[in-house]
Amino acid sequence: MSSERLLGSNNNYNNDADNDNSSSSEMSLRFRGRLCQFFLILLFLGGGLLFIIHFLRQQPAINQYEILKNYNRNHRYSRLTQGQPRSILLWNAFFGDRRWKLPDDTLGPDYFREQRCPVVNCVLTNNKDFLPAIEMFDAIVFHVAEHFPFLQPVPRRRNPYQQYVFALMEPPGETKHILGNEERFYNLTMTYRLDSDIFWPYMFFEDIESGYIVAPSLNPTWRTVESMESSNDEQLDKLIAGKKKFAAWFVSHCDTLSKREELTKSLQKYVNVDVYGACGTLKCPHNSSKCDQMIDSNYKFYFAFENSLCLDYVTEKFYNALNRQVVPVVFGGADYTKIAPPHSYINAEKFKTVKELADYLIYLNNHPKEYARYFWWRKFYRLTSRSPFCDLCSKLNAPAATEKVQFYDDIENWWLGGSCYFEPKILL
Repeated sequence: MSSERLLGSNNNYNNDADNDNSSSSEMSLRFRGRLCQFFLILLFLGGGLLFIIHFLRQQPAINQYEILKNYNRNHRYSRLTQGQPRSILLWNAFFGDRRWKLPDDTLGPDYFREQRCPVVNCVLTNNKDFLPAIEMFDAIVFHVAEHFPFLQPVPRRRNPYQQYVFALMEPPGETKHILGNEERFYNLTMTYRLDSDIFWPYMFFEDIESGYIVAPSLNPTWRTVESMESSNDEQLDKLIAGKKKFAAWFVSHCDTLSKREELTKSLQKYVNVDVYGACGTLKCPHNSSKCDQMIDSNYKFYFAFENSLCLDYVTEKFYNALNRQVVPVVFGGADYTKIAPPHSYINAEKFKTVKELADYLIYLNNHPKEYARYFWWRKFYRLTSRSPFCDLCSKLNAPAATEKVQFYDDIENWWLGGSCYFEPKILL
């Protein structure tokens, strides 16, 4: 066979093979196209079917029982405690005291009755095992001036209807947490700040006649300051006449953000100030009746100087002075008109210079009748105290307590942002 015939035979074979391959490719493409069309149709039908099922499931006539089951499943914790006292857990200690200076580890409605709370349906405890699970407590109170427990800093599980409470009586500088890491953690605030959800001052002013709590509050309404000129209060006049010393200051922290130590040092250039405690040369047992009697009998003025100049920050020093027979001189960042009756204290921050303040104190010292006017309020108001857990108990028992759950998105800014200043207004 010649080479030409062999070559021609091979070419015919190759052409037949190419034709077979081409036909196979076309069939494969047609198959794939039909398969894609099938899947598209299936996807369309499936989507339509899912839409119909979803639509039907939303109809109350079909899904009413599912709606009911879902609701009860989501509200299982509130359902378990329905009709029972609202439970409050103290998560960590209050300056080393796990009882938070309360009479027992667990306190029931009787405690709230003793506190004259408007709502008493609560239990307050520091026992984490009081309920079967942490997430069953209605509220958990976190003391932010102390570190949280090392082994379990925060609860491992959280019921979405629980109220986490940010609790603090100290100024922002005493916060022991990086609050930027605790965003959307707290639901309620319980502090001395007037804009707190639960207001927690050391004491309240109560109107003697009506029993109404007047202050501290954002907009207190005070009675008119009465002149003591014609009061003929012989007992008060005798007390004032027996006071032979000028001013006393009890203090243990000597280097503060407010620079109160510098204010006292400047005042001592013009008036006599006896300094008791770690920062002075005089001693007297802390919170003793002997010290109280000495202040009442000997001193005209008592320095209630705060360690920080912060919004609404007023400590027990001020209220202790108001409970004594002495006129407090205050130094702090609060608006005292919202805290105490007018003309019941002398605010150092309202004077331009230390000498102006000293001159006014000297004037009152030399004019007993003017000095006596600072006691006018005692005929109309009395100091009283109330547990902040009264308000927390009321909130937890409110009808919508488990429905309107708020979160502080930026607790750091609320607590720290612009709340303090570091340069006194009075020129030292």
